[in-house]
Amino acid sequence: MPRLPARVFLPSGRVARLSDEAARRAAAQARAPDIQPGGCMEALTLLEAEDVTRDGDGAPLDVRGLSLRDFHVLRALLLRAGVQKEETAELPCENCGEAFRVAPSSLLEIAPFVDGELDDPELDAPFDHDAAHVIPAIRVGAELARSVRVAARTVEEALPLFRAESAPARITPAIVIAMGITTLGRERRASAIAKALGEAPPEAYQSVADLLYEAHYPARLGAVHRCATCGARSDLDVPWRREIPYEIGEPRKARRDFPDLDAFEAMVASAADRIYRARGVRNIDLFVDDDVPACDDGGEPLLGCYTPGGTDPTLGMPRPPEIRLFYRTFQAEHRRDRSFDVAAEIDETIDHEITHHLHHLAGDDPLDDEEHAQIEEEALRRIGKREATRRAGKGVASELAGFVRTTWPLFVIAFVATYFTFCR
Repeated sequence: MPRLPARVFLPSGRVARLSDEAARRAAAQARAPDIQPGGCMEALTLLEAEDVTRDGDGAPLDVRGLSLRDFHVLRALLLRAGVQKEETAELPCENCGEAFRVAPSSLLEIAPFVDGELDDPELDAPFDHDAAHVIPAIRVGAELARSVRVAARTVEEALPLFRAESAPARITPAIVIAMGITTLGRERRASAIAKALGEAPPEAYQSVADLLYEAHYPARLGAVHRCATCGARSDLDVPWRREIPYEIGEPRKARRDFPDLDAFEAMVASAADRIYRARGVRNIDLFVDDDVPACDDGGEPLLGCYTPGGTDPTLGMPRPPEIRLFYRTFQAEHRRDRSFDVAAEIDETIDHEITHHLHHLAGDDPLDDEEHAQIEEEALRRIGKREATRRAGKGVASELAGFVRTTWPLFVIAFVATYFTFCR
Protein backbone atom coordinates (compact mmCIF):
# COMPACT_ATOMS: atom_id res chain seq x y z
CA MET A 1 0.00 0.00 0.00
CA PRO A 2 1.48 3.40 -0.96
CA ARG A 3 2.01 6.00 1.75
CA LEU A 4 0.84 9.58 1.84
CA PRO A 5 3.53 11.87 0.39
CA ALA A 6 5.17 14.03 3.04
CA ARG A 7 4.73 17.20 0.96
CA VAL A 8 2.46 18.10 -1.95
CA PHE A 9 1.90 21.15 -4.10
CA LEU A 10 -1.76 22.07 -4.50
CA PRO A 11 -3.48 23.62 -7.56
CA SER A 12 -3.73 26.98 -5.80
CA GLY A 13 0.05 27.10 -5.38
CA ARG A 14 -0.10 26.30 -1.66
CA VAL A 15 2.05 23.59 -0.12
CA ALA A 16 0.63 21.00 2.26
CA ARG A 17 2.59 18.68 4.53
CA LEU A 18 0.97 15.34 5.36
CA SER A 19 1.61 12.76 8.05
CA ASP A 20 0.88 9.23 6.93
CA GLU A 21 1.17 7.93 10.48
CA ALA A 22 -1.24 10.49 11.94
CA ALA A 23 -3.75 9.93 9.09
CA ARG A 24 -3.80 6.17 9.64
CA ARG A 25 -4.14 6.67 13.38
CA ALA A 26 -7.16 8.92 12.80
CA ALA A 27 -8.68 6.43 10.32
CA ALA A 28 -8.38 3.61 12.86
CA GLN A 29 -10.67 5.43 15.27
CA ALA A 30 -14.41 4.81 15.20
CA ARG A 31 -16.21 6.55 12.36
CA ALA A 32 -19.57 8.27 12.66
CA PRO A 33 -22.32 6.05 11.23
CA ASP A 34 -23.86 8.91 9.22
CA ILE A 35 -20.65 9.65 7.26
CA GLN A 36 -20.31 8.18 3.78
CA PRO A 37 -17.21 5.89 3.65
CA GLY A 38 -14.71 7.25 1.15
CA GLY A 39 -16.64 10.50 0.85
CA CYS A 40 -15.93 14.17 1.41
CA MET A 41 -17.07 14.41 5.04
CA GLU A 42 -14.88 11.46 6.01
CA ALA A 43 -11.93 13.06 4.20
CA LEU A 44 -12.56 16.34 6.02
CA THR A 45 -12.65 14.54 9.37
CA LEU A 46 -9.34 12.81 8.66
CA LEU A 47 -7.59 15.91 7.33
CA GLU A 48 -8.69 17.91 10.40
CA ALA A 49 -7.43 15.24 12.81
CA GLU A 50 -4.44 16.07 14.97
CA ASP A 51 -1.09 16.37 13.14
CA VAL A 52 -2.41 15.10 9.79
CA THR A 53 -2.05 18.30 7.73
CA ARG A 54 0.19 21.31 8.02
CA ASP A 55 1.03 24.18 5.70
CA GLY A 56 4.39 24.68 4.00
CA ASP A 57 5.82 26.38 7.10
CA GLY A 58 4.73 23.59 9.43
CA ALA A 59 1.76 25.43 10.97
CA PRO A 60 -1.65 23.70 11.25
CA LEU A 61 -3.52 23.89 7.96
CA ASP A 62 -6.99 25.45 7.80
CA VAL A 63 -8.62 22.65 5.81
CA ARG A 64 -12.03 24.32 5.71
CA GLY A 65 -10.50 27.39 4.15
CA LEU A 66 -9.08 25.40 1.24
CA SER A 67 -10.57 25.71 -2.22
CA LEU A 68 -12.45 22.65 -3.41
CA ARG A 69 -9.72 22.01 -5.99
CA ASP A 70 -7.08 21.82 -3.26
CA PHE A 71 -9.28 19.74 -0.97
CA HIS A 72 -10.10 17.14 -3.63
CA VAL A 73 -6.39 16.60 -4.33
CA LEU A 74 -5.83 15.80 -0.64
CA ARG A 75 -8.89 13.55 -0.62
CA ALA A 76 -7.59 11.69 -3.69
CA LEU A 77 -4.27 11.12 -1.91
CA LEU A 78 -6.07 9.67 1.13
CA LEU A 79 -7.89 7.24 -1.14
CA ARG A 80 -4.78 6.28 -3.08
CA ALA A 81 -2.91 5.53 0.14
CA GLY A 82 -5.79 3.43 1.45
CA VAL A 83 -6.36 5.72 4.41
CA GLN A 84 -9.89 6.05 3.05
CA LYS A 85 -11.45 2.96 1.53
CA GLU A 86 -12.44 3.55 -2.07
CA GLU A 87 -15.38 1.98 -3.83
CA THR A 88 -14.26 -0.48 -6.51
CA ALA A 89 -15.52 0.46 -9.95
CA GLU A 90 -17.03 -2.42 -11.93
CA LEU A 91 -17.21 -1.37 -15.58
CA PRO A 92 -17.19 -2.81 -19.07
CA CYS A 93 -14.44 -1.85 -21.49
CA GLU A 94 -16.15 0.48 -23.96
CA ASN A 95 -14.13 -1.03 -26.78
CA CYS A 96 -14.46 -4.80 -26.36
CA GLY A 97 -17.08 -5.09 -23.60
CA GLU A 98 -14.84 -7.12 -21.26
CA ALA A 99 -15.67 -6.34 -17.62
CA PHE A 100 -13.00 -5.06 -15.26
CA ARG A 101 -12.81 -4.07 -11.59
CA VAL A 102 -10.47 -1.39 -10.33
CA ALA A 103 -10.04 1.19 -7.58
CA PRO A 104 -9.47 4.29 -9.76
CA SER A 105 -7.36 6.18 -7.22
CA SER A 106 -4.79 3.37 -7.23
CA LEU A 107 -3.94 4.41 -10.80
CA LEU A 108 -3.60 8.14 -10.06
CA GLU A 109 -0.30 9.72 -11.11
CA ILE A 110 0.75 11.89 -8.15
CA ALA A 111 4.29 12.86 -9.17
CA PRO A 112 3.25 16.28 -10.59
CA PHE A 113 1.72 17.16 -7.19
CA VAL A 114 4.80 15.90 -5.33
CA ASP A 115 7.33 17.50 -7.69
CA GLY A 116 5.42 20.76 -8.12
CA GLU A 117 5.01 20.32 -11.88
CA LEU A 118 1.57 21.91 -12.11
CA ASP A 119 2.17 24.17 -15.08
CA ASP A 120 0.57 22.32 -17.98
CA PRO A 121 -1.60 24.74 -20.02
CA GLU A 122 -4.47 22.22 -20.19
CA LEU A 123 -4.24 19.88 -17.20
CA ASP A 124 -3.50 22.73 -14.80
CA ALA A 125 -5.51 25.53 -16.43
CA PRO A 126 -7.51 27.65 -13.96
CA PHE A 127 -11.26 27.73 -14.32
CA ASP A 128 -12.79 31.04 -15.46
CA HIS A 129 -15.21 31.82 -12.64
CA ASP A 130 -16.18 35.19 -14.14
CA ALA A 131 -17.32 33.88 -17.53
CA ALA A 132 -20.85 32.91 -18.52
CA HIS A 133 -20.38 29.34 -19.78
CA VAL A 134 -22.65 28.18 -22.60
CA ILE A 135 -24.96 25.21 -21.90
CA PRO A 136 -27.93 23.60 -23.66
CA ALA A 137 -31.18 25.47 -23.00
CA ILE A 138 -32.81 25.10 -19.57
CA ARG A 139 -36.19 26.63 -18.86
CA VAL A 140 -36.16 29.02 -15.90
CA GLY A 141 -39.65 30.32 -15.32
CA ALA A 142 -40.81 31.91 -18.59
CA GLU A 143 -37.30 32.16 -20.08
CA LEU A 144 -34.73 29.81 -21.56
CA ALA A 145 -31.31 29.98 -19.91
CA ARG A 146 -28.34 29.18 -22.16
CA SER A 147 -25.46 30.04 -19.83
CA VAL A 148 -24.31 29.49 -16.26
CA ARG A 149 -21.78 31.12 -13.97
CA VAL A 150 -19.91 29.08 -11.35
CA ALA A 151 -18.12 30.75 -8.45
CA ALA A 152 -15.14 29.31 -6.56
CA ARG A 153 -16.03 27.55 -3.34
CA THR A 154 -14.14 26.73 -0.17
CA VAL A 155 -14.67 23.56 1.84
CA GLU A 156 -16.64 25.53 4.42
CA GLU A 157 -18.97 26.92 1.74
CA ALA A 158 -19.47 23.46 0.21
CA LEU A 159 -20.43 21.69 3.45
CA PRO A 160 -24.17 21.40 2.55
CA LEU A 161 -23.10 19.56 -0.58
CA PHE A 162 -20.79 17.27 1.39
CA ARG A 163 -23.51 16.45 3.92
CA ALA A 164 -25.95 15.50 1.14
CA GLU A 165 -23.56 13.14 -0.67
CA SER A 166 -25.06 9.99 0.85
CA ALA A 167 -28.65 11.07 0.13
CA PRO A 168 -30.55 10.60 -3.17
CA ALA A 169 -29.76 13.32 -5.69
CA ARG A 170 -32.06 16.28 -5.13
CA ILE A 171 -31.24 19.87 -6.00
CA THR A 172 -32.16 22.33 -3.25
CA PRO A 173 -31.35 26.06 -2.90
CA ALA A 174 -28.64 25.21 -0.34
CA ILE A 175 -27.10 22.73 -2.77
CA VAL A 176 -27.13 25.32 -5.57
CA ILE A 177 -25.23 27.77 -3.36
CA ALA A 178 -22.78 25.09 -2.21
CA MET A 179 -22.13 24.11 -5.84
CA GLY A 180 -21.20 27.69 -6.61
CA ILE A 181 -23.90 28.31 -9.23
CA THR A 182 -24.50 32.06 -9.06
CA THR A 183 -26.55 32.65 -12.22
CA LEU A 184 -28.50 30.49 -14.65
CA GLY A 185 -29.21 32.69 -17.62
CA ARG A 186 -30.39 35.91 -15.99
CA GLU A 187 -31.77 34.16 -12.91
CA ARG A 188 -29.89 34.71 -9.63
CA ARG A 189 -32.33 33.29 -7.09
CA ALA A 190 -31.07 29.96 -5.72
CA SER A 191 -34.63 28.67 -5.28
CA ALA A 192 -35.53 29.31 -8.93
CA ILE A 193 -32.23 27.83 -10.13
CA ALA A 194 -32.76 24.70 -8.01
CA LYS A 195 -36.24 24.19 -9.46
CA ALA A 196 -34.97 24.70 -13.02
CA LEU A 197 -32.08 22.24 -12.61
CA GLY A 198 -34.38 19.63 -11.08
CA GLU A 199 -36.63 19.81 -14.15
CA ALA A 200 -33.89 20.29 -16.77
CA PRO A 201 -33.40 17.86 -19.67
CA PRO A 202 -30.73 15.31 -18.72
CA GLU A 203 -28.30 16.49 -21.38
CA ALA A 204 -28.55 20.10 -20.22
CA TYR A 205 -28.14 19.22 -16.54
CA GLN A 206 -25.13 17.00 -17.31
CA SER A 207 -23.55 19.91 -19.15
CA VAL A 208 -23.87 21.96 -15.95
CA ALA A 209 -22.44 19.05 -13.90
CA ASP A 210 -19.46 18.82 -16.29
CA LEU A 211 -18.77 22.52 -15.67
CA LEU A 212 -18.97 21.98 -11.91
CA TYR A 213 -16.45 19.13 -12.17
CA GLU A 214 -14.18 21.38 -14.23
CA ALA A 215 -14.54 24.22 -11.72
CA HIS A 216 -13.98 22.22 -8.53
CA TYR A 217 -11.76 19.30 -9.57
CA PRO A 218 -8.32 19.66 -11.23
CA ALA A 219 -8.12 17.94 -14.60
CA ARG A 220 -5.21 15.91 -13.22
CA LEU A 221 -7.60 14.03 -10.94
CA GLY A 222 -8.16 11.26 -13.44
CA ALA A 223 -6.72 7.80 -14.03
CA VAL A 224 -6.16 5.63 -17.08
CA HIS A 225 -7.00 1.92 -17.04
CA ARG A 226 -5.80 -0.26 -19.92
CA CYS A 227 -7.99 -3.22 -20.86
CA ALA A 228 -6.15 -6.53 -20.44
CA THR A 229 -8.04 -7.97 -23.42
CA CYS A 230 -7.88 -5.32 -26.15
CA GLY A 231 -5.53 -2.66 -24.74
CA ALA A 232 -8.11 0.14 -24.91
CA ARG A 233 -7.91 2.90 -22.31
CA SER A 234 -10.72 3.86 -19.98
CA ASP A 235 -10.47 7.30 -18.39
CA LEU A 236 -11.73 7.21 -14.81
CA ASP A 237 -12.62 9.96 -12.35
CA VAL A 238 -10.51 10.25 -9.20
CA PRO A 239 -12.04 10.22 -6.67
CA TRP A 240 -14.50 7.81 -8.29
CA ARG A 241 -17.39 8.92 -6.09
CA ARG A 242 -17.98 12.66 -6.34
CA GLU A 243 -20.32 14.80 -4.29
CA ILE A 244 -21.88 16.56 -7.29
CA PRO A 245 -24.78 14.46 -8.64
CA TYR A 246 -24.45 13.71 -12.35
CA GLU A 247 -27.60 11.79 -13.28
CA ILE A 248 -30.88 13.70 -12.94
CA GLY A 249 -33.94 12.24 -14.66
CA GLU A 250 -33.72 9.73 -17.49
CA PRO A 251 -30.37 8.95 -19.20
CA ARG A 252 -29.69 10.97 -22.32
CA LYS A 253 -30.67 9.53 -25.66
CA ALA A 254 -29.01 9.95 -29.03
CA ARG A 255 -30.73 12.51 -31.23
CA ARG A 256 -30.48 10.30 -34.33
CA ASP A 257 -30.25 6.54 -34.64
CA PHE A 258 -26.85 5.26 -35.65
CA PRO A 259 -26.86 3.59 -39.10
CA ASP A 260 -26.89 -0.21 -39.09
CA LEU A 261 -23.93 -2.09 -40.55
CA ASP A 262 -25.33 -2.30 -44.08
CA ALA A 263 -26.12 1.42 -44.19
CA PHE A 264 -22.72 2.28 -42.71
CA GLU A 265 -20.93 0.16 -45.34
CA ALA A 266 -22.90 1.92 -48.09
CA MET A 267 -21.87 5.32 -46.66
CA VAL A 268 -18.23 4.19 -46.58
CA ALA A 269 -18.30 2.88 -50.15
CA SER A 270 -19.85 6.09 -51.45
CA ALA A 271 -17.36 8.27 -49.59
CA ALA A 272 -14.39 6.15 -50.69
CA ASP A 273 -15.37 6.33 -54.37
CA ARG A 274 -15.50 10.11 -54.20
CA ILE A 275 -12.35 10.61 -52.06
CA TYR A 276 -10.21 8.09 -53.99
CA ARG A 277 -10.95 10.02 -57.21
CA ALA A 278 -10.21 13.38 -55.59
CA ARG A 279 -6.90 12.17 -54.12
CA GLY A 280 -5.89 10.30 -57.29
CA VAL A 281 -5.42 6.89 -55.66
CA ARG A 282 -6.65 3.40 -56.46
CA ASN A 283 -5.97 -0.25 -55.67
CA ILE A 284 -6.28 0.31 -51.91
CA ASP A 285 -8.53 -2.31 -50.35
CA LEU A 286 -11.24 -0.88 -48.11
CA PHE A 287 -12.92 -2.82 -45.28
CA VAL A 288 -15.51 -2.06 -42.63
CA ASP A 289 -14.59 -4.04 -39.50
CA ASP A 290 -17.45 -4.68 -37.07
CA ASP A 291 -15.30 -6.65 -34.60
CA VAL A 292 -13.43 -5.24 -31.58
CA PRO A 293 -11.60 -2.11 -32.83
CA ALA A 294 -7.83 -1.90 -32.78
CA CYS A 295 -6.25 0.72 -30.50
CA ASP A 296 -3.35 3.10 -30.93
CA ASP A 297 -0.31 2.96 -28.65
CA GLY A 298 -2.06 5.26 -26.19
CA GLY A 299 -5.05 2.91 -25.88
CA GLU A 300 -7.52 4.99 -27.88
CA PRO A 301 -9.85 2.87 -30.07
CA LEU A 302 -9.21 3.73 -33.71
CA LEU A 303 -11.78 5.07 -36.16
CA GLY A 304 -9.59 3.73 -38.96
CA CYS A 305 -6.15 2.39 -39.77
CA TYR A 306 -3.86 1.95 -42.78
CA THR A 307 -1.77 -1.15 -43.52
CA PRO A 308 0.86 -0.95 -46.27
CA GLY A 309 0.95 -3.59 -48.98
CA GLY A 310 3.28 -6.55 -48.70
CA THR A 311 3.34 -10.32 -48.83
CA ASP A 312 0.61 -12.39 -47.20
CA PRO A 313 2.41 -14.51 -44.55
CA THR A 314 -0.02 -17.41 -44.99
CA LEU A 315 -0.40 -17.59 -48.76
CA GLY A 316 2.94 -16.08 -49.73
CA MET A 317 1.21 -13.89 -52.31
CA PRO A 318 1.34 -10.11 -52.79
CA ARG A 319 -1.15 -8.23 -50.60
CA PRO A 320 -2.44 -4.76 -51.58
CA PRO A 321 -2.48 -1.84 -49.13
CA GLU A 322 -5.58 -1.63 -46.96
CA ILE A 323 -7.73 0.96 -45.24
CA ARG A 324 -9.94 -0.36 -42.47
CA LEU A 325 -12.76 1.51 -40.70
CA PHE A 326 -13.99 0.30 -37.31
CA TYR A 327 -17.78 0.33 -37.12
CA ARG A 328 -17.96 -0.01 -33.33
CA THR A 329 -15.70 2.99 -32.70
CA PHE A 330 -17.94 5.19 -34.84
CA GLN A 331 -20.94 3.80 -32.97
CA ALA A 332 -19.35 4.51 -29.57
CA GLU A 333 -18.42 8.08 -30.54
CA HIS A 334 -21.97 8.72 -31.76
CA ARG A 335 -23.35 7.42 -28.48
CA ARG A 336 -20.94 9.59 -26.47
CA ASP A 337 -21.33 12.81 -28.46
CA ARG A 338 -24.70 13.84 -29.85
CA SER A 339 -23.03 16.29 -32.24
CA PHE A 340 -20.91 13.52 -33.83
CA ASP A 341 -21.41 13.75 -37.62
CA VAL A 342 -21.05 10.18 -38.91
CA ALA A 343 -20.81 11.06 -42.62
CA ALA A 344 -18.24 13.81 -42.04
CA GLU A 345 -16.14 11.56 -39.80
CA ILE A 346 -16.17 8.79 -42.42
CA ASP A 347 -14.86 11.27 -45.00
CA GLU A 348 -12.17 12.60 -42.67
CA THR A 349 -11.04 9.11 -41.63
CA ILE A 350 -10.69 7.81 -45.19
CA ASP A 351 -8.84 10.97 -46.26
CA HIS A 352 -6.55 10.68 -43.23
CA GLU A 353 -5.64 7.07 -44.02
CA ILE A 354 -4.97 7.96 -47.68
CA THR A 355 -2.50 10.55 -46.41
CA HIS A 356 -0.70 7.76 -44.54
CA HIS A 357 -0.67 5.74 -47.79
CA LEU A 358 0.86 8.58 -49.82
CA HIS A 359 3.48 9.24 -47.14
CA HIS A 360 4.36 5.53 -47.12
CA LEU A 361 4.85 5.56 -50.90
CA ALA A 362 7.15 8.57 -50.49
CA GLY A 363 9.27 6.61 -48.00
CA ASP A 364 8.57 8.80 -44.98
CA ASP A 365 5.42 9.24 -42.90
CA PRO A 366 5.63 12.43 -40.82
CA LEU A 367 1.95 12.06 -39.90
CA ASP A 368 2.70 8.74 -38.17
CA ASP A 369 5.65 10.34 -36.37
CA GLU A 370 3.40 13.20 -35.25
CA GLU A 371 0.75 10.83 -33.92
CA HIS A 372 3.29 8.84 -31.89
CA ALA A 373 4.82 12.07 -30.59
CA GLN A 374 1.38 13.24 -29.41
CA ILE A 375 0.83 9.96 -27.54
CA GLU A 376 4.22 10.25 -25.84
CA GLU A 377 3.61 13.92 -25.02
CA GLU A 378 0.23 13.13 -23.44
CA ALA A 379 1.79 10.43 -21.26
CA LEU A 380 4.63 12.78 -20.26
CA ARG A 381 2.19 15.53 -19.31
CA ARG A 382 0.24 13.12 -17.12
CA ILE A 383 3.16 11.64 -15.17
CA GLY A 384 5.48 14.68 -15.14
CA LYS A 385 9.01 15.20 -16.45
CA ARG A 386 10.83 14.31 -13.26
CA GLU A 387 8.86 11.10 -12.79
CA ALA A 388 9.48 10.17 -16.42
CA THR A 389 13.22 10.63 -15.82
CA ARG A 390 13.04 8.50 -12.67
CA ARG A 391 11.19 5.73 -14.50
CA ALA A 392 13.65 5.83 -17.37
CA GLY A 393 16.50 5.45 -14.87
CA LYS A 394 14.76 2.49 -13.22
CA GLY A 395 14.24 0.93 -16.63
CA VAL A 396 17.94 1.16 -17.46
CA ALA A 397 18.85 -0.24 -14.05
CA SER A 398 16.36 -3.09 -14.49
CA GLU A 399 17.73 -3.93 -17.93
CA LEU A 400 21.28 -3.88 -16.57
CA ALA A 401 20.32 -6.13 -13.66
CA GLY A 402 18.59 -8.53 -16.04
CA PHE A 403 21.65 -8.59 -18.27
CA VAL A 404 23.89 -9.41 -15.31
CA ARG A 405 21.53 -12.14 -14.06
CA THR A 406 21.49 -13.91 -17.41
CA THR A 407 25.18 -13.50 -18.35
CA TRP A 408 27.02 -13.92 -15.04
CA PRO A 409 28.09 -17.53 -15.88
CA LEU A 410 29.87 -16.19 -18.97
CA PHE A 411 31.72 -13.66 -16.85
CA VAL A 412 32.76 -16.42 -14.42
CA ILE A 413 33.98 -18.66 -17.26
CA ALA A 414 35.90 -15.77 -18.84
CA PHE A 415 37.48 -14.91 -15.49
CA VAL A 416 38.54 -18.51 -14.80
CA ALA A 417 39.98 -18.91 -18.29
CA THR A 418 41.90 -15.66 -17.94
CA TYR A 419 43.14 -16.70 -14.49
CA PHE A 420 44.52 -20.05 -15.66
CA THR A 421 46.06 -18.48 -18.75
CA PHE A 422 47.81 -15.99 -16.51
CA CYS A 423 48.94 -18.79 -14.17
CA ARG A 424 50.43 -20.74 -17.08
